[in-house]
Amino acid sequence: MKNIGLIGGMTPESTTAYYQMIINLGRQRWDDPVHNPVVLIYSIDLAEIVAHQDVGDSDRVVEILADVLERLRGAGAEVGALTANTPHVFFDRIQAGTALPLVNIVDATLERTRDLAVKRALLLGTKATMEGPMYPSAFATQGTEITTPGEHDRDFINHSIYEDLAAGKVTPQLRQRYLEICRRQIESHGVEAVILGCTEIPLVLSADDLPVPLIDTARCHAETIFARAINGD
Repeated sequence: MKNIGLIGGMTPESTTAYYQMIINLGRQRWDDPVHNPVVLIYSIDLAEIVAHQDVGDSDRVVEILADVLERLRGAGAEVGALTANTPHVFFDRIQAGTALPLVNIVDATLERTRDLAVKRALLLGTKATMEGPMYPSAFATQGTEITTPGEHDRDFINHSIYEDLAAGKVTPQLRQRYLEICRRQIESHGVEAVILGCTEIPLVLSADDLPVPLIDTARCHAETIFARAINGD
């Protein structure tokens, strides 16, 4: 099995979830609690990335992340990934800056939800993810329309991700607001699935909360990372 390299710290909560999912996938495959995948994690200072994003300096974001991936490759990683949706806006540029083969979270999510036959899905995530083209373009190839909440709700979700979920803080009020946003979209806009397009949102929503499927992009990503490390393609 190939060694896995993860850029973590985007946020620590999602990094922990990725690590646990990958380890559990290994235990399920081998039925041996001491036979585990090799996972290298470089936990970055997210504040530095956010500061460059806020002023539109995408070149510096790409440079930092590509450099970290090269460090992971130098430490022995053979397949890599970014443990967050938002930096995938720059995925092609980041991949061009490193020789470490990367697993794209959008491609992984599309691959693992191809058989759902969903016509309209609600996308939740940071503003960069919700307002960007990466999920609408990808899911259009399988006939799925991507919709997002209104501007006020998008602002709330974005703020909650960076101010609350990034610190692992989930209050009943926060959870209720997320549920209200989803239920409104399901009832008024015919949403047939909800895409958790931020790797922290599973802290708030789980599979039994809503009458439609929840698509956990972090889980889709972790499963594809593990498969790529096992199969080598």
